[in-house]
Amino acid sequence: MLAYLFLALLLVGALVYALRPLLVAPPQPFPASPRPEELRAELELLKAQAREAEGEERKRLLAQVVRLERQLAELGHEAPTPRRLSPWTLGVVSLSLLVLGVGLWAYTVPRLPGETIITSRNEARELGRLERRAEQSGQAADWLAYANQAFELQDFERAVRGYLKVVELEPRNPVAVRRIGILLFMSGRPAEAAQALELAVQAEPEVPEGWLFLGNAYFQMGQPSQAIRAWEGYLKAGGEARERVQGLIETAKGQLTAASKGEQVYLSRCAACHGAQAQGGSGPRLRGNPVSKVPEAVREIVLRGRGQMPAIPLSAEELGVLLEYLGGL
Repeated sequence: MLAYLFLALLLVGALVYALRPLLVAPPQPFPASPRPEELRAELELLKAQAREAEGEERKRLLAQVVRLERQLAELGHEAPTPRRLSPWTLGVVSLSLLVLGVGLWAYTVPRLPGETIITSRNEARELGRLERRAEQSGQAADWLAYANQAFELQDFERAVRGYLKVVELEPRNPVAVRRIGILLFMSGRPAEAAQALELAVQAEPEVPEGWLFLGNAYFQMGQPSQAIRAWEGYLKAGGEARERVQGLIETAKGQLTAASKGEQVYLSRCAACHGAQAQGGSGPRLRGNPVSKVPEAVREIVLRGRGQMPAIPLSAEELGVLLEYLGGL
C-alpha cells in the first residue's frame, strides 16, 4: 500500500511539473516584435498632423489614425506562442506513467490462477498450492480441500472441477455431492440439483445447507409440497436463517392456494428471492418496479438471467402468465 501511495504521489508531482508551463507565463522564446512601437510612433505623428490640418486633409489623417489604432489593438490580442515541453519533462512523465502502470499490474490486476476481483493475491496463491497438492497426491481429501477453498472464494468453476474429482474417487462423498447440487441449482438446473441434494441430505441429514437448497430447487420446479418438506428439514437441522426459511414455507403454502396461474408461477419460481408479495428479498423489489411493466425486459431477464440471478427455464405458457401477473403488481 505504501509503495502504491508513493507511485501515486510521484505521478502527481510529474504531472504538476509537466503542466507548470500552462500555469505560469513562460518567457518568450524570441525577442518581442518591433511592429507595435513602430505603429505607436506613426500614430503620434499622424495625430500631430491631424491637429494642424483642416478640411478633407484632416478627415483623411483621422481615418488613418483609426486604421492604425485598430491594427495596434489586434497586435495586442495576439496569442503567445505555446511553449513546448522539454524532453526531460516528457521523460519524467513517461517514466512515472510506466512505473505507475507496473504498480497497478502488480498490485491490482489479476494474474494468478484463481485470483479474481473477489479473491486476494494471497488467497489465490493458497488456492494454487492446494490444487498442486491435490494433483500430486490424487487423494480425495486433498481435492475436497481445494474445492471447498474455491467454493468459499466464489470461484465456482474451479470448485466444480474439484468436487467432480472427489466424486470420481469417492462417488458417495456427501460434501462433494451436496456442493455439486448447490452449484447445479445456481446454474439454473433445479431438477438435476434436486437429485444430487436428495442423496446429500440422506447421507448427512444434520447439515442444514443441503435441506435449504433442496427446498429452493423443488420450489423453483413448482413443487411446493416437496419444498416445504425440505425447508422443514432445514429448521430441524438447526439452520441459522430460521426467519427467512419460515417465510419461504409460508410462501410455498400460499402457492398451494394461489388465485391465478400467474401467481402460482411467481410463487414457485420467483418468490424465494423476490418475496411472496414481490416486496424484495435477496433479489430486488418487483412490486411497483417500472421494469416489471415492460414484458420484453422481464422476458430477457427471466430466460437469460442477469447478475447473480440464474436463467429460469419456463414454458411459453408459464412465461405468459407470469408476465401478466407481474404487469398487474
